[in-house]
Amino acid sequence: MEKFWEWMLNWIQNMAPRVFGATIVVVLGWVLSKALVKLLKKALERGKAEAGVITFVGSLVNISLKVLVGITAAAQLGFDVTSIITAIGALGVTIGLALKDSMSNVASGVQILFNHTFRVGDYLSVEGVEGTVDRIEIMYTALRTFDNKEIIMPNSELTASVITNYTAQTTRRLDLSYSVSYSTDLAQARSVLEGLINGNEKVLQDPAPLVAIGEHKDSCIMVVAKVWCNTDNYWPLYFEMQEEVKNAFDRAGIEIPFPQLDVHTKP
Repeated sequence: MEKFWEWMLNWIQNMAPRVFGATIVVVLGWVLSKALVKLLKKALERGKAEAGVITFVGSLVNISLKVLVGITAAAQLGFDVTSIITAIGALGVTIGLALKDSMSNVASGVQILFNHTFRVGDYLSVEGVEGTVDRIEIMYTALRTFDNKEIIMPNSELTASVITNYTAQTTRRLDLSYSVSYSTDLAQARSVLEGLINGNEKVLQDPAPLVAIGEHKDSCIMVVAKVWCNTDNYWPLYFEMQEEVKNAFDRAGIEIPFPQLDVHTKP
């Protein structure tokens, strides 16, 4: 027992400085890695980098620094760093083969950022899902819906899918259609619509707005309007036109029909 306690005491005396040093390395490394990531993100922001690039690079650097801190702490404890790096490399290959889908997500994330497929703030429609791009991470992209729900989509699915980007261009065309009865003076209906369109500041005059007769239906005639506006004004203009057209048609005495069914009975 005396020899055992003597050996234990010597081991503790020898290992205590190493454990203490490894603890300091881990604590300081964690704090410094956080600070470095924050500084990097601020530098990228000052350089006017895209928000997606900032989050992606920040995540990648954060993981890399923490792995480096772990290796340094292991070296402080007396482990063979070369063996650790070799083991990490072999483990990385094994994990890469086992998690090929995850590695595909990482590669797809790099592709999204460098090809500028979309950016943070863009409004996308992908495979029946719609939302504003909130952030682009290493493995996934987060979309935020209108009702403030978060949708997580793997990057590999985004690069393999057909994406509709509603905000990629600065202008959009708004297609509107309104039904009028067959007894309506079509020239008057077109004049009312043209007056509303020309008087709205959100409507762009280049390309020129178009008002035309679109379709003859069973119980109505469709009058269509195709106008251009800035992308940010798309929905505000849409809602304004819905209200203003109804009020203007009422003032002009233009009937807005609805489906009706006449039933005739035989005696």
